[in-house]
Amino acid sequence: MYRDIPEVRRRLLRELTLQDEDELFRVLGIDFRWIEPKYTGPSSGEPASGRTRNIFGVEYIHHEGAAGGYWEPEVFPLREVEDPSALEKHPWPRVEWFDFSVMEQQFRRFEGYALMTAPTVYCSPGILSVIQDLFGMEKTMVDMYANPELWRRCAEKIMDFNIAFLEKFFYAAKGRIDFFRIGEDYGTQRGLLFGPAQYRAFLEPHNRRLAALAKTNGAFYYHHSCGAVRQLIPDLIDVGVDVLDPVQVQAAGMDLVGLKGDFGGTLCFSGGIDEQGVLPNGTPQQVREAVWKTLDVMSPGGGYFLGPTHNFQEDIPTANIVAMYESAKEYFQ
Repeated sequence: MYRDIPEVRRRLLRELTLQDEDELFRVLGIDFRWIEPKYTGPSSGEPASGRTRNIFGVEYIHHEGAAGGYWEPEVFPLREVEDPSALEKHPWPRVEWFDFSVMEQQFRRFEGYALMTAPTVYCSPGILSVIQDLFGMEKTMVDMYANPELWRRCAEKIMDFNIAFLEKFFYAAKGRIDFFRIGEDYGTQRGLLFGPAQYRAFLEPHNRRLAALAKTNGAFYYHHSCGAVRQLIPDLIDVGVDVLDPVQVQAAGMDLVGLKGDFGGTLCFSGGIDEQGVLPNGTPQQVREAVWKTLDVMSPGGGYFLGPTHNFQEDIPTANIVAMYESAKEYFQ
């Protein structure tokens, strides 16, 4: 797998003297490609201005950090809402805002690659991630206990859009999507954001519904969650997760040997090359050795996609990114 922030991609193209993303992916040996419709709805603002808004009405501001730029929500449109009936007044997104016909050209362009729903708020849908940006993190967590009806009703409104969108998406895809990606972070460095009971009560039914829709359309369920989520892995397998991404190896309980031994027979893992240690701080040779060690553990029997533990950041040298992919090719020669 390959993930980056825009600053890293521009640097790689410049330093490797490549023309575009397609050439970069070919050079590195990346065999996944994103598929998505075209957004044609109301203006979301100009990212170049440093401000933008997503389809759910969340406004973001761009910050420049030590490891590159990032977008952070600034306006949480439902932060003050307490009455579930008030959700009816919120301007929820509409499927009519998307042109699905453009996907056909993408399918022709990427024929022969592993095709995945793009990592956008609509192609890679979630519930928790959207509610966090609508309510703000504190209200999201508190309302699981203090106002569960508001939480559940908001989740239902989000799912109304998700299902309508995905039905159109899969109809246009005609069975050609290999992986359906859900982007939901359930873990921190040390543990879960909330207990398993809250996951089962508030999120599991929606994940199960999304998984069923994906599998009905011939796609594997690829679930993105950072952090220490080992405690939830049996639940994720139960709802139909096929791939867990990324394996954040420095998070509690996410050691590769234990994960492969306990779940390798039923779950595919993605990621695992440490972005908190060896990738930013090691030499290219140390990166190679880390990749080979990882492949020794994870490749037997299959069920592993090589990749970093999250998006490549600005503090990761170009030589180390290249070494990660080259060493995988060397391993299997």
